[in-house]
Amino acid sequence: MLPTVSTLLLVVVAGVQRAASISLNTSDDVSIRQAAATAAKGMLSYYTNTGGSVGGQLGLLNSPYYWWESGAMWGAMLDYWKYTGDTTYQNETLTAITAQLGPANDFILQDQIFDTGNDDQAFWGVTAMTAAEYGFPDPPAPLPTWAQVASNVFNGLASRWNTTYCEGGLLWQIYASNVNGQNYKNSISNGGLFQLGARLARYTGNTTYSEWAEKAWDWTAAVGLIDPASYAVYDGTDSSQNCTSVDHDQWSYNVGMFIYGAATMYNISGTAAAPSASVATWQTRLEGLVNGTSVFVSPFSNATNVMFEVACEKEGTCNTDQFSFKGFLARWLSQSSVFAPQISDTIAPWLQTSAQAAAQSCTGLGNSSCGTKWWVEGFDGVTGAGQQMSALEVIDSLLVGSGDVPLKGGAAPSSSSSSSSVDTSTLVTWTTVVPTSSSSAGVSTTAVTPGTTSSTSTANASVMGGLASAIASMASQGNS
Repeated sequence: MLPTVSTLLLVVVAGVQRAASISLNTSDDVSIRQAAATAAKGMLSYYTNTGGSVGGQLGLLNSPYYWWESGAMWGAMLDYWKYTGDTTYQNETLTAITAQLGPANDFILQDQIFDTGNDDQAFWGVTAMTAAEYGFPDPPAPLPTWAQVASNVFNGLASRWNTTYCEGGLLWQIYASNVNGQNYKNSISNGGLFQLGARLARYTGNTTYSEWAEKAWDWTAAVGLIDPASYAVYDGTDSSQNCTSVDHDQWSYNVGMFIYGAATMYNISGTAAAPSASVATWQTRLEGLVNGTSVFVSPFSNATNVMFEVACEKEGTCNTDQFSFKGFLARWLSQSSVFAPQISDTIAPWLQTSAQAAAQSCTGLGNSSCGTKWWVEGFDGVTGAGQQMSALEVIDSLLVGSGDVPLKGGAAPSSSSSSSSVDTSTLVTWTTVVPTSSSSAGVSTTAVTPGTTSSTSTANASVMGGLASAIASMASQGNS
């Protein structure tokens, strides 16, 4: 009886899946913006801490989502703000990110220590960098600019460059109180330092940042985390074995992080920001990484060009973090094409097909909740904030154009970022989803002072009091 019942259930569910997915015409900007608006509203249905305290739950998703994923979510909302021109969530996004700055304005908070590793802080730092490059409104005075916040994060990461074993590299976690992975040096932490350094070099023109970016790349490649032939990016290596053993799992966000850093280095090679960098070298690296990304598309012969998480998705073993990974790959592939248009022919079919498949998966719970496996031609029943974020990012990726060049320091934001142009009157009505349960892991590190010329801004108690007042004021005003 079981096979028959299961088959019948699948048939019934399939009928529902096709009845209410997000409508998307990948050739129509209006349709793309409307689909993105629905996905964005769905993502924020998981966010309920709008009235939390500064440095506490304000700006954070609830369990089972770790602290880093909240930073990634607000990065996705910055992408939505930039590429759609919709300012509906502008104040909410500003308030949320600002609330997590911490006393030193570097996203280090005492109540998040157990969830704060180098990779976690890097994701919040990348979000701050994105805000600076998009011309997003800065935090209220006397707080620093987004660019300074990103620099503060970079300084923290660089200060923890660990030469005790393996002649360098960042360990996974920061604090000794985190008992798991204390000997693990992973690609996402070192990739975060690499990408942030490249982007700060471009934004500021300061060669210290590009020198650190090259240092991070060279170390990652030297220990075998970037394959010299295939440009596959592997997950991490064991410092207790002097980094002679490598975890060969491939995750889409690892290669995505390195792709956008490489695209930025390619963009600034031979300029004042990176005078010693070779354009040809970074072009080869970027194109190698992009070609290596093919492992994350086309899971089956009848699902050509659909993105998937190769290490877990077919088997159904992805965890809460991993559900969001391919969204970051879509984000950084599309944004890299602005600096390197030659990759567009390769990535366009992936993004267009995946966006269509992702929209088709958004049929769950009667309110366009997005599923995990885009290749099933419908909703697979596994939904969450990470899945919603991935769908939003791949849909937004279709709006990235050659004119969307990130700003540099002192540049003015484009008018496309400052006006609402999305009709939200036909959005699906959403219900709030509050997940439960959580766990965490981490590792300690040895600090080494970096040779950086950037300063770190530290807020005193009175400034933080002003921050609380500013956030309370913004929250009371609502979004506009």
